[in-house]
Amino acid sequence: MEQQAYLEIKRQRRNLVLGLIAAIVVIDAAVLFTTGSEMETFVSDISRIGTISAAAMVSLIVVGRQKVSGLFGRAYVSLAAALILWVAAESIWGYYELGLGVETPFPSIADAFWLAAYGPLGYHLFTTGKFFGKGVKKSAIIIVSLAAAMFLAFYVQAIIGVSDLEGPEALAGVAISIAYPVLDAILIVPAVLMVTNAGKGQLTSIPWIFVGWILLVIADSLLGITAVTNFTGELFHITMMYNAAYLCFAAGLVWYNRQFIPDEKKLAR
Repeated sequence: MEQQAYLEIKRQRRNLVLGLIAAIVVIDAAVLFTTGSEMETFVSDISRIGTISAAAMVSLIVVGRQKVSGLFGRAYVSLAAALILWVAAESIWGYYELGLGVETPFPSIADAFWLAAYGPLGYHLFTTGKFFGKGVKKSAIIIVSLAAAMFLAFYVQAIIGVSDLEGPEALAGVAISIAYPVLDAILIVPAVLMVTNAGKGQLTSIPWIFVGWILLVIADSLLGITAVTNFTGELFHITMMYNAAYLCFAAGLVWYNRQFIPDEKKLAR
């Protein structure tokens, strides 16, 4: 009986992984194939809004089923709040580009929503990371923390060195560009530790969500450089990475919803 249950979980996990890969390929293929065309901005913006909205909707389902009590209740409410703030940020960014015709609107109101999401997201990452990271060695924490600090120092120096922003918004733009990597560096530590420690037991939603965060940090780093240098080239690869990150969040939430929240109907029998 236990063997059958294990095989069923393994099958569901495989199907979800295949579904995640297929979704990433299809959506990012649309972004790639429209690069350089009149549809590029529309497809890029809509794809990001769509993928983060999907993750936010699943997070609300999780909150509705799990409620808000307990460690995981609070953690997933915080994650839902962060994802909703990202939906607002992506929607505002899309409005600037598609509605107002502003290419790469930075800095903008969207940044306020993106930055506001770091609070609840950090609560989720550190809370779940502390719970699932009991087997993580202190040496690993030190190594990852030092690597994050070194990356941050190099990145901030690069941001300041290549900044090409001018006018009254230049200082705010540089400040925001520095705020992102500082916050990213803090939250990347539990993400990397949880992913490298994810080989124990059944695959939970934790590695999925932390993988999504790692992809977001990479995308943020690339976008930060392009924003302060007024880069006008192709940015499709950044959009593709954001889409993959958002879909990883959605996949992790789907898995958590299926496997780790008790079915009230079954319990009532």
